[in-house]
Amino acid sequence: MIDLLGHLHPILVHFPIGILVIACVMIWVQAIRKTETQSSISALLLLGAIAAIMASISGYLLSNSGDYEKGDVLAHQWWGIGTTLCAIFLYFFQAYQKIISLMLFVALAITGHFGGELTYGSNYLFASKKKAIPTKELRLSAVDTTQQKMEVDTSVEVLSSVKNSPFQQEVLPILKSHCFQCHSSKKQKGKLRLDTEDFIKKGGKEGLILHAGNPLKSHLYSYLILPEDDDLHMPPEGKKQLNSSQIAIIKRWIEIGAPFGETAESESMHAMTLQSKAMTIPSDSPDQTLNLPVEPANEEALQEAKNQGISISPYPSSNGGLSLNFVNIKRLDSKVWQVTRALQKQVIQIKLTKRQDIQVEELLNFKNLQQLNLEQSNVQDADLENLRQLPHLTQLNLYGTAISDQGIKALVAMKALKVLYIWQSKLSQEGLQSLKRARPDVTIVEGKFQFSPPDTNRLKAIK
Repeated sequence: MIDLLGHLHPILVHFPIGILVIACVMIWVQAIRKTETQSSISALLLLGAIAAIMASISGYLLSNSGDYEKGDVLAHQWWGIGTTLCAIFLYFFQAYQKIISLMLFVALAITGHFGGELTYGSNYLFASKKKAIPTKELRLSAVDTTQQKMEVDTSVEVLSSVKNSPFQQEVLPILKSHCFQCHSSKKQKGKLRLDTEDFIKKGGKEGLILHAGNPLKSHLYSYLILPEDDDLHMPPEGKKQLNSSQIAIIKRWIEIGAPFGETAESESMHAMTLQSKAMTIPSDSPDQTLNLPVEPANEEALQEAKNQGISISPYPSSNGGLSLNFVNIKRLDSKVWQVTRALQKQVIQIKLTKRQDIQVEELLNFKNLQQLNLEQSNVQDADLENLRQLPHLTQLNLYGTAISDQGIKALVAMKALKVLYIWQSKLSQEGLQSLKRARPDVTIVEGKFQFSPPDTNRLKAIK
C-alpha cells in the first residue's frame, strides 16, 4: 500500500500545481482590477494546500522506494516542501498574498525543474547540450550517432569506429536512448542500473539480468521480446520501443560472451551483418524466418486491403514478404478475409492479438505464413489441429489463450515450429515439461505465470 501511494506521486503532483497557479492568477487579477473574489481564492488555496501536502507525502514515500538515489532526490524534495509551506502561508496570511504568490511561482518552477531532471535526465530542456561524463561511468563520447539509426525496413549493418569494442559502440547507445530514463544514476526502477558495467553485472531486485552466452536466460534480452502489454516487457508499454535490429545487437552481444572491454575482431559484432532482404537467423533465435522466394504484391490488392483497415508493412527479413496486422479491424468477417486473398502468397506474418472473432480456417490459405501472433485471442486446442497444416509456421504466439495440455499433441506435430510463446495459458507445468521433451528443438518462451493443474489423461496419451 505504501509503495502504491508513492507511485501515485507523478499523478498527485499535478493537482496542486494547477490549483495554486489559478489561485495566484486570481490574486493578481483581484489586485489589478480591484474586484472582490477573496472567498473563491481562499477556497482554491485551501484545496491547493491540502493537495500539496498529499503530493509531498507521496513524494517522500516514492523517494524511499529504492527507485532513486537519495542525493539526487534531496533538491526536489526540499523545494517541494518549501512550495507546500508557501501554499499554506498563502492561505493563512491574506495581507501578504501578493508577495507570497510570487515566491510560490518561483518555488513551483524550481521544484518542477528538479522533478523533470529526475524523470527525464539532467539535460531534458536542452537535449543537445553536452555534459561531462564521470570516468567511472561508461564513456559515450566516441559513439557516432549516425550508426544508431537502424530501422527495421532497411538493410542494416552493425558497424563500429572501434572494431573491437562492441559494447561501447553498439550496445551502450541503445541502453542510453531506451533504458537510462528509468535505470541510471538518477532513477533505478526495480533497483536496476544499466549505466555502468558493475551495475549491469549486479542486476536488480529480480536478480541477475545478464547470463553471458545465453540470451534467453538474460532478462536484458528476454524481456525485450515479450509482448508489449506484458507486465515484464521492457521498455514498458507506451515507452519508446527498440526495433528488431537493436534487439538483435543486444542478443548477439550476449551470445559472444557479453564483453564490456575489447574483444578479438573475429569475435566482435563488426562481423555481424543484418540484411533485410536475405536474413539467415540461427535456429535458437526467437526471430525465425525462412528465406522463401516471394513475388511482389499487386498494388491494387494492397490498396484494397488497406482500405478495409488492415495495417500492412513489409516484413523486414523477406524480400517482397508482408506483415498483416488486424488491430484496426472492428469485425473480422468474410469481407475482410476476401481482400487478403490476392496477398496470400506474400504474407509472412499475421498479427491477430486480443481478438475473439478469429476463424482459424481462414489462415490455412496463407501457405507461406511463418509467424502468427494469436495472443489473448479466442483460439482453442482444436484450432491447433488446423494450424499444424501450415507448412512453414516457425513462430507461434499463444500467450494468454485457452490452450491447454490437450493441444500439446498438435504443437508437437508442427514440424517447422521453432519458437513458441505459451505463458499465461492453461498449460500445466507437467504439460510444458512434456512438450519440451517432445520438441527440444523448439525455443519455448514460458514467462512467469501460474500453471494450471495437469490433464493427466492427456499427458499419458502423448507420451
